[in-house]
Amino acid sequence: MLKNILLITLFTNNLLFAQKEVVQILSANELKPGATENHQKLVGNVALQYSDAKLFCNIAEVNSITNDFKAWGKVFINQKGEVKAWGDSLIYDGTSGLGKLYGDVKMKSENSLLKTSLLFFDTKRNLVYYLSGGHTNQDESKIFSKKGFYNTTTKYLKLKDSVQIINPEYSIKADTLEYSTNSKTSYFLGPTYIELTEEKIYCESGFYNRTLELGQFEKNAILKQDQQSLMADSIYFEKRTNFSQAFRDVVLLDEGENLKVKGEYGHFDRTNNLSFITQDVLFAQGSDDDDTLYLVCDTLLLKEENDTNKSFYAYWNVRLFQAEMQGKCDSLAYNMKDSLIKLFYDPVIWNGESQLTGDSIELLHYDNKLQKLFVKNNGFIVSLTDSIPLRYDQVKGRNLIGHFKKGKLAVMDVLGNGQTIYYAKEEDGKYTGVNKAICSDIEIKFKKGKIDRIKFITMPEATFYPLKDFPK
Repeated sequence: MLKNILLITLFTNNLLFAQKEVVQILSANELKPGATENHQKLVGNVALQYSDAKLFCNIAEVNSITNDFKAWGKVFINQKGEVKAWGDSLIYDGTSGLGKLYGDVKMKSENSLLKTSLLFFDTKRNLVYYLSGGHTNQDESKIFSKKGFYNTTTKYLKLKDSVQIINPEYSIKADTLEYSTNSKTSYFLGPTYIELTEEKIYCESGFYNRTLELGQFEKNAILKQDQQSLMADSIYFEKRTNFSQAFRDVVLLDEGENLKVKGEYGHFDRTNNLSFITQDVLFAQGSDDDDTLYLVCDTLLLKEENDTNKSFYAYWNVRLFQAEMQGKCDSLAYNMKDSLIKLFYDPVIWNGESQLTGDSIELLHYDNKLQKLFVKNNGFIVSLTDSIPLRYDQVKGRNLIGHFKKGKLAVMDVLGNGQTIYYAKEEDGKYTGVNKAICSDIEIKFKKGKIDRIKFITMPEATFYPLKDFPK
């Protein structure tokens, strides 16, 4: 990145006209007196020598005391054959060390060619700059900016206002950019857009070292790779290893999976397809509020086996929410290929007025909706049937399989060691008693989040108690 960026080396520490030396007249067709006795006017095929630079022009006026001079007509500067410059006219003040090169200005140094209409130079501060737009070609790079400054002492180049760099391997648009030719490091000092072969980057501050191929992007930073976008207050990026770290207000977007993950810190290893986000993590997958699955945890790990097989692992104090469903557990695994969410360590699921627990719980989740639920070992359902006084229907079984309809629990199959405590009602809603039963396999139907009907698949052992006789 930033490979072959503009290196303006026209004026080095032996900057043209920088030394306090006498201007030497090498040749001229005519030598005429100037405006004062210290001035000389040269006409035709003029050649001057000043320090290690030669100047050629049609007409020149030289002050031998102050070393001021002006040049007109086909101005050409040759510094040791290494740096060349062309212009229509030139003015140099030997006292202040300031000069200007006017017209169709060109500067050529090594493999760089700068074009502008007015070039300023300051020999005392070792600066060369343009303020009215410049265009540079260097190798395969084209560089544009309205203002450009180069310090020959610090070797710093600063480009300002409508900066654009175009290269077959990258492109950059920036407000302000600085470049150190010594360290090969670019510094971004305003809104900056960087487009690489595989990445797109935005930042408002930061740096990038093109030799090491690493950088830090600050202030509303965005790193986009394929269908994923990483946003944070600060992003550290290594191009060679395809590794990045994100700090503060971290957001990971995956357009392909329609998901968003938020946290405070993350690191992302795209070589091994691993993403890690921690501290107040919020995971969301879905297109609208009704369909979106939310997950809150302390730490989230994403592993991509390939484009069609991605897995998430959530750790510590996990909470999940979707429309009519809520849940919690200590840890969770979500395989997006088989659409299976597994809850571990004291898992609990709430759906409507019902609570489900077991040793482990699995949720089948696809098309952004819950389709099935599997409770393995020690399945237990508690369903609120009345709030005044509090009454709960209860179901136990070895394993449970739940079926959802439009995100709501509709049917539950109890497989093995089934037991129920169910409050029986008349059609008018009046309670008649409590039915306690034992049955190997049971089918339960839900309505509005509550147990509505219980069907015993095999012959049950049942006891009916009037309300007043039901043991507490």
